[in-house]
Amino acid sequence: MKTPYLLILAAALALTSCNRLDVAGMFYSSGSHTEDRVAQWLEWNDQHPAVVIADAPDQYNIYVCSDIHIEGDLSRVERFLQHEYADPDGLFSIINGDLSNESGPKPYRLLDSLFHLSSATDTCFVTIGNHDIYFDCQQHFQQYFHTSTYTVTVQTVSGAKDLFIFLDSGNATHGKRQLQWLREVLQHRHDYRHVVVSTHTCLFRTSYNYSTTPAANLPEEEYYELIDLMSRHHVSLFLMGHFHHQEQHLLGNTPYVMTDNLNEAEDTPSYLIVTCANQLSYRYANL
Repeated sequence: MKTPYLLILAAALALTSCNRLDVAGMFYSSGSHTEDRVAQWLEWNDQHPAVVIADAPDQYNIYVCSDIHIEGDLSRVERFLQHEYADPDGLFSIINGDLSNESGPKPYRLLDSLFHLSSATDTCFVTIGNHDIYFDCQQHFQQYFHTSTYTVTVQTVSGAKDLFIFLDSGNATHGKRQLQWLREVLQHRHDYRHVVVSTHTCLFRTSYNYSTTPAANLPEEEYYELIDLMSRHHVSLFLMGHFHHQEQHLLGNTPYVMTDNLNEAEDTPSYLIVTCANQLSYRYANL
């Protein structure tokens, strides 16, 4: 079955000329690799305090999407953010990797500008995806968003605390140092009502999609370790993207939920609304 690969190569060569595909970047990242990037993220974290959102209501909503692949029109991303801003229970949003689909800083600059459209205190947190490493874009992600290995703590008015953990899986691995950091963070699981982990790469190889090759799945040993960590520490929710469709799994007591892509090519894009209360729940919503 060589024909599909030849067609993909022909399309790649055609798209390369309009800055929409980095053929070399699909096979060799132009930016640094996981261990070096994580070292940079953690160095930045050491110099800046982790985000704490205080006085949140005991029940609040988080809006989650992924794979926005900006290459011009921002209308769908803006609508997604406005939905969260308009929700009286909305606290913040998450864009879980693959922010850009073209070279240069423009997509990151435009996205950063959208985060400041609301006069509310809402904000948006992001992770890096494989497309954010293509096109030499890692430097632009870092310029605007600084880190992809970090935590956000929500403190509610009644004293409950929820922890959101964001990871870098742009090279289809979390790497040794990041996994060690994750183990250290999860040692404090008992301090929190809910713990939510967010990373770009999907853990499960349940579908085949040429567009996700080769940065498709984690090494098998890493997959087993992550599943074990989530189970042992009773992680409330594990968020993923990358494969461009909705998918849900339940292993132990942890739901593993994949968001659909929100880019302009999708006819009916969707996102996820996570409700954090005494019980955590979620639902998909069409844009």
